[in-house]
Amino acid sequence: MSKEIKRQFKNIDFAMVARPHTPMYLIHKYWARKPHNVVSEYIKNYTKPGEVVLDPFCGSGPTPIEAIKLGRKAVGFDLNPMANFITRMTATPVDINKVDEIYKDITKKCKKEVEALYKTKCKKCGDYSEIICTHWKGTIPLKIFYNCQKCNRKAEKKADDEDITLNKKIERMKIPFWYPKNKLYYNGNAFLKKEKSETIIDLFTRRNLIALSIIFNSLSKIEDKKIQNVFKLAFTSLSHLASKLTPVRPTRQMSSFWAMHSFWVPPIFMETNVWQLFDSAINGPQGIISGKKDSNKKIQLFKEAKKFGELEDDANIFLKKHNALQLTEALPKNSVDYVFTDPPYGGAIQYFELSTLWASWLRYELDYGDEITVNKNQQKDFAYYHKMLRKSFKEIYQVLKPGKYMTVTFHSTDIAVWNSIIKAVVMVGFDLEKIIYQPPARPSAKGLLQPYGSAVGDYYIRFQKPEKDSLQTEKEIDMNTYEMDVVDSARRILYERSEPTIYQHILNGIMADLQGGRNVPVGAKNIDQVLKDHIGQEFELVPVKDDKGKTIGQKWWLKNIEVSTFNQPTLSDRVERKIIEVLYHNVKVSFDDILQAIFIEFPNALTPETQNVRALLEEYATPSKDGNWMLKPSVRVRESEHSEMIYYLARLGEKAKYDVWIGQREQGEAYGKTKLSTLIVNKPHLWRFTQNAERVKQIDVIWHDRGRVQYEFEVENSTAITEAIVRGANIQGRNIKRIIVIPEEREGLLHRKLKEPLLGENIKKFNWKFIFYGELKKYFEQNRKKDKPDLEALEGLLKMPREAQPKEKQTEMNFEEETEQV
Repeated sequence: MSKEIKRQFKNIDFAMVARPHTPMYLIHKYWARKPHNVVSEYIKNYTKPGEVVLDPFCGSGPTPIEAIKLGRKAVGFDLNPMANFITRMTATPVDINKVDEIYKDITKKCKKEVEALYKTKCKKCGDYSEIICTHWKGTIPLKIFYNCQKCNRKAEKKADDEDITLNKKIERMKIPFWYPKNKLYYNGNAFLKKEKSETIIDLFTRRNLIALSIIFNSLSKIEDKKIQNVFKLAFTSLSHLASKLTPVRPTRQMSSFWAMHSFWVPPIFMETNVWQLFDSAINGPQGIISGKKDSNKKIQLFKEAKKFGELEDDANIFLKKHNALQLTEALPKNSVDYVFTDPPYGGAIQYFELSTLWASWLRYELDYGDEITVNKNQQKDFAYYHKMLRKSFKEIYQVLKPGKYMTVTFHSTDIAVWNSIIKAVVMVGFDLEKIIYQPPARPSAKGLLQPYGSAVGDYYIRFQKPEKDSLQTEKEIDMNTYEMDVVDSARRILYERSEPTIYQHILNGIMADLQGGRNVPVGAKNIDQVLKDHIGQEFELVPVKDDKGKTIGQKWWLKNIEVSTFNQPTLSDRVERKIIEVLYHNVKVSFDDILQAIFIEFPNALTPETQNVRALLEEYATPSKDGNWMLKPSVRVRESEHSEMIYYLARLGEKAKYDVWIGQREQGEAYGKTKLSTLIVNKPHLWRFTQNAERVKQIDVIWHDRGRVQYEFEVENSTAITEAIVRGANIQGRNIKRIIVIPEEREGLLHRKLKEPLLGENIKKFNWKFIFYGELKKYFEQNRKKDKPDLEALEGLLKMPREAQPKEKQTEMNFEEETEQV
């Protein structure tokens, strides 16, 4: 972060900017992996070098790995052996040259045999070419993508007779080496009943299973055990991509991915060339070599302890397949300085069952009995889940030092699951301090505009172990109180934001207000259902439209609300001001630094979407060659013109024989040698026909007749006009002329903002019009020597903003180039 933005905080009470994973975290897929840089910031903030950091549900290892990167001691436990394997092999230092040498040896032994399975004739030249992938509908090959060396091109074709003959031959072939035959387990939830595969074998085509067995057999003969495990990590990282679980994407028809958190085989699936997948897993941008270069460089010390006591010596990481329900068997009481963990939330992701695909190749046994989850096939209901979760946090409480902190991350909108998590922690003695919404790196714009729905992003919940143990008692409010608390919270959030709001932001604020559902009664409705029941009473849904007028989503808003009741600018305007402020105080600033400054200023229900911040940034700043952002010179120029426009309006009002008022904030400004406060004519003691005189006094310029307003003007350098609309709404009367003066280059953005329901409706209701800086200046020059200005000519200049034209951007660019040359 830049020096202007970086601050020291006792606690992190705001979202962090999530950055993309570095290569070490891209080697192998794992579910719900938290952003490494966010984990790192929490560890850095709540611990000192040498202190012990624990994650009892460590998954693929961001917590222990980031801890040792920062010079802390790390403890990472997970009952899933695949999680332990991925964590260990991600962090273990490896000789890259040796990996490359062994890869070349495996290539000599296996490549030709595997590639022989993926041959097809080029439809153009007739030469045999290498198949990249095949699209299948059940047992019928639909389309083959291949790479022809002779034609030097990638192409596609329908499967011909020779292709079908080869496939039939492969179906009769014996699989040459060992392969897993493990039975698959299934969650009993209804949405997973479409899966029909019974064993690991059912997840692969015969061809890919043969190829996988050939490669895995070769890996198993690597003598260096550590290097062998590195190659097995690469192997399991590709195994799901070589399966039938990969649907065909219309835009990426040769790229495979595991689409769902289940063993669902799509009706049309992709069979990818296994050797190409293996090569990518070693040499690709997300492969072993790239990942291990990253980890070798960033992890200065990796010395694994066999027991906790060794961390007191020179060991720095203790990884173990261990049950969170039995922490005190492996760790002394009051021995841990900080806990950062992401516990399982209900049965949303069946970690053990999904790991079967990988674990079966490594011959790992999965102990389903102790897994904390909700799963009908394991006879584990929600009561079991809550009981086990509570016991695990009791164990965490025992090993954490008094006065120290624990951060629990969570991703769910099910109030019952929330209730369970919070109560499981609080009832064992922890104090709940803060709930922070952490937005995802790339939210779905379509998902955000749905009026109800699942969580987008995570919640980071801070707990503290008190210095002295205190007995917590369970409390529950009644159902009506809970529902009214939800409604009141939503109303407060909408008032605080002062603008129609997506469901996600309302949810974020309610979760914080309800302390995650700590006192919510058993059987309570989810938040979305409570709010839905109050549509038409306290709330309404307003449509969100695209540039073509098509409705693309809905936002929540207060029913029958008057804009004049709001006492602060809209959140969008406040965010906009913060962006400009950061740009003013930094010659150059990165997008992440701007975003972080906004996250600090606007937490939880106020945290804006990343894409909205970027759109505003592009309006006021230009990217530099090094990827940072700089304030546009035109913005600085327009700032200096603000007082000039007010001066023109005051002089014109005086000439038109009106009393003139200048806003309280602007009275201290000057244009040239003229202090603006001296231009006030007949300062009124009482405004007539107004609702809030103090708000009216903030309006930039008013032409009035002894307190009766005739014209009101707002001069805006940016497009923060909602506040102006709110102020103006305090003046009653149909015949009042309401005018906003804006820079010419802001017309396009202003046009887009008028599509926002609150702004658009009130512009129409109060008949606001607009005039540009340049037009006002020209009008002033034409009328400065007249006894009385031509007000009809002024009103003839008023207009509504149009959509931006490409030439306007060019004008802005030329203006900047000229300014920079000067």
